[in-house]
Amino acid sequence: MITTEDLLGRHLAQVTTSWHHHREDEPSLLHMWLRLDGLGPVRFHTAGGDLPLMEIDEPHGPYDMDEYGRVTVEHDLPGFPLTGYAGERIVSVREVRQSYRHLDIPVGLALRFESGGVSVLDLGDDLVVTPDRRPDPVEGLIEGRFHGVPAGGPGSPGPTAPAGSGSS
Repeated sequence: MITTEDLLGRHLAQVTTSWHHHREDEPSLLHMWLRLDGLGPVRFHTAGGDLPLMEIDEPHGPYDMDEYGRVTVEHDLPGFPLTGYAGERIVSVREVRQSYRHLDIPVGLALRFESGGVSVLDLGDDLVVTPDRRPDPVEGLIEGRFHGVPAGGPGSPGPTAPAGSGSS
């Protein structure tokens, strides 16, 4: 099993994704592999509403699921939120948590690269990758806890709150 600390300082070489296609529905992200220097392909997969599972695993190929659809595999898919960070180093990893009443639940990871970042979330057993911000339906319900050095280096300011949140 890979930990968040294992990702720090690694350069992203390639992004591979697998997508479930079923009927006319929008394809859904099934797995994601980040090929990182010194680690190889790190597979991200849902754990059913917890932190995404990370493990070293080679990408699978496409396959047919009969009446349940098919799975396709893409390498460095244009427009996918992580593709533009190929060649960059992961400078911080933060756990993203959902807070509701007295519950505090981990729902994903925020990966920060040298020029920006993404959130990798496990939302209701769906793997969701969003560019450098939280998806609107959960805005205000999740908060981050940082691991590693902030993107600007030691002593730099931490994360900023979403616009209109009243905090900094």
